[in-house]
Amino acid sequence: MNINCKITYSWYFFLILVGLSSCARKPASQSKSYYLGTSSIKGNEIINDSELDALIPQKPNRRLLGLPFFPYVGLYRFGELFYNREEKQRKVIEITQKYQNESRINENSPKKLERIQRRYAKKLEKAQTRVDQGNFWMRVLGEAPVYFVQSEVTQNAEKMQKYLYNNGFFEASVGYKPDTIFNRIRVNYLVSEKRPTMIRDIKYQIRNDLADSIVAANNKNPSLQTKKRYDGDSFEEERIRIETVLRNEGYLGFSRQNVSYLINDTITNAATDSLFKSVDVQVRVDVPESVKSGERFKINSVHFEVLPPTGSTDPRYARKDTVNFQGINYTFSDKRFSTRILDSKIQVRPGAFYSQQRERDTQQQLSLTDQFRFVNYSYTLDSTGRGINSFFKVIPLEKYQISTDVGLNVIQLQGAPGPFANLSYKIRNVFNGLENFEANLRGGIELVPGFLGYGSVYRSEEIGINTSLIFPRLLTPGSILQRQTAFYNPRTQVGLGYNYVNRPEYTRTNVKVAMTYSWQPTNRTLFNLSLVDLNILNTQNIRSDFQQLLNSLREQGNNLYNSFQRSFVSDINFNFTYNTNALMGPQRNARYFRVAIESGGTTLNILPKQENLIKNVFGDSLQFYKYVRWNADYRRYWRAGRRSAFIARVNTGAVYSYGDSKVPPYEKYFFAGGSNSLRAWLPRRLGPGSSPPRLTPDNLSIESPGEFLLEGNLEWRGHLVRFLGDINYALFIDAGNVWNLNSQATESQKLEADKFLKEIAIGTGFGIRYDLSFFVLRFDFGIKVYDPALNRFVLDELEFNKLFNRRQSNFLNVNLGVGYPF
Repeated sequence: MNINCKITYSWYFFLILVGLSSCARKPASQSKSYYLGTSSIKGNEIINDSELDALIPQKPNRRLLGLPFFPYVGLYRFGELFYNREEKQRKVIEITQKYQNESRINENSPKKLERIQRRYAKKLEKAQTRVDQGNFWMRVLGEAPVYFVQSEVTQNAEKMQKYLYNNGFFEASVGYKPDTIFNRIRVNYLVSEKRPTMIRDIKYQIRNDLADSIVAANNKNPSLQTKKRYDGDSFEEERIRIETVLRNEGYLGFSRQNVSYLINDTITNAATDSLFKSVDVQVRVDVPESVKSGERFKINSVHFEVLPPTGSTDPRYARKDTVNFQGINYTFSDKRFSTRILDSKIQVRPGAFYSQQRERDTQQQLSLTDQFRFVNYSYTLDSTGRGINSFFKVIPLEKYQISTDVGLNVIQLQGAPGPFANLSYKIRNVFNGLENFEANLRGGIELVPGFLGYGSVYRSEEIGINTSLIFPRLLTPGSILQRQTAFYNPRTQVGLGYNYVNRPEYTRTNVKVAMTYSWQPTNRTLFNLSLVDLNILNTQNIRSDFQQLLNSLREQGNNLYNSFQRSFVSDINFNFTYNTNALMGPQRNARYFRVAIESGGTTLNILPKQENLIKNVFGDSLQFYKYVRWNADYRRYWRAGRRSAFIARVNTGAVYSYGDSKVPPYEKYFFAGGSNSLRAWLPRRLGPGSSPPRLTPDNLSIESPGEFLLEGNLEWRGHLVRFLGDINYALFIDAGNVWNLNSQATESQKLEADKFLKEIAIGTGFGIRYDLSFFVLRFDFGIKVYDPALNRFVLDELEFNKLFNRRQSNFLNVNLGVGYPF
């Protein structure tokens, strides 16, 4: 008891020290006597606060609950108490000397020198980080104090004024007014925009007739436009646009420096237009002297060469084999690739005018084949100075590649981890046509509660093998559409897979055959079309008591029993994805849209006798399905700060069955609840409609499938702290449900207009995301706000002493996931 008291008081004493040390002013020069407070921007009406705020590099220290206490500064000061910079610098010198000594001793051994360099590079980096950023308390837990410096504030005001001038506010002015509160100074930036400047007229002066006609023909979306506000960025964007247009039409030596502007700002506005200032813009394009006669650069020859691996001395690579196909010279050493397939990827053609875009597209298309470690492009000019000899040189990747992956499965409802292992094997350029063969073997053991309960945890075993052969083109009869889609990164994937699951209640297998076409017209759009997608599902063993449970659920309207019948599922599916999200870098304003359409049993309608043929092969007990399914997912991302974003999402879909069974395959149903849906509900346990949770005799909830889904999510994301990676937070609101559409469903499960709004479930909560750049570990904590099964507001029924008790009407639901939910 006394020990606990001492520990408690020690923590209180430590926190008080942190608070006091963060409040007290550290002795410093007069110019660094006050902490920097928050900044406010006033007076601007057209330019957004966020644009001007981005020009302020200094950010105030974080406070505790908005109070004038700076705990992170306190932790930094605490670390300074036992930090000796000179000692850390001596450590850097010591490591450097050791590195130099070992390097001298092994100067005649390149391999040892390389290992020494790698080892000491990490040590030096860590040692230098401790010199520059301090010890653990200072660089990880703490935050260096940020002081008010008047010269920096003056520079910020000047940058804002220049930014306003660059955006057409030639008469703007920016001042500032400091405001002292406690031990910090807040800065109020006072902006006076005055009259904005509008562009009245734009004229292009190009002294080359051919270049003039090219620019005029490609002037549909110019960056500079009349009746728009003067914007300095638009002028630079127009330079880049003109450079791109001309370089894609053979003007190799042209650059954006050849574009200049003449601004006429002496225009007098009419009396009725005194709110604006007008300017005329003349765009001057000076074509270089070497091409003023109108001659453009042409491609004389194109060479493609496969180089040996870097540093290789294998005599096999000394033998060169050169062939010519469609006017392109191909040089191979040990590895040979299909010239016909390579020809479809190379857009730079002999006899054509030089095009910067075709050069870059060729590099991209060759890189996307997953055959080459790197693709390098170079060129030389011929004796006339007008002809280009193009060279594409590549180094191939290893033909055989093996990778492994091991880990633990942790499923939310089960709570007990189980190991899994993946073994992947890849063969590149299988038939010398840039094809890839991939095989993936996966085995795992999951510790799961049985469907029947009994308070026990069972072992579930799963083994799966999936193979696929990927072709870098569309496999179609007579090469239909191959030439038209050659530059769209086309792929055809033929796959065969087998999956085996062994649980105490049942043993189940699935054989899958699929053939999928995909093509990508732009970096933002992707199409997928599967003309063949066959699945044969077979439940070999079902325990009698589990069969009784399935029959009982069937009487309640649950179609779980369909998953355990021998089934033949065939479908044709198509999906389209539009995504403007950046693959790397900070969050930006973006959109994501995906629509998927699927028709099951389509071939059974076209060839009615096909069903009898399949039954003769696999047996009469097979169940067939006919259905139509669609799903649409739209997301919108708004950047709200350097590390903050607001995201909205709408996800909806429906499935309609018209076959003899009148139900779709269980896997084609929609479900609500879980880490990527409504996070206040357990996975797949919400709905349908206002129906209560379906329970087994041992009070275990059962999945709740639906035929129509509508859900929406709003989420605010921000940054908390950095510790080995970024620790971020999220605040969210989720709403939605699933419903059934068939006539056999109960009234509480059906989608009906008069009770639709009352059956929308609402949940809220918060999340913590640990972003390690190569993956994101996510924890979301959801709380119910409105439960349609109870038809009431349940947020006030949350009991803090029973947060995780799932028998309550409301509890804190914990979701564990990898990656962002949307």
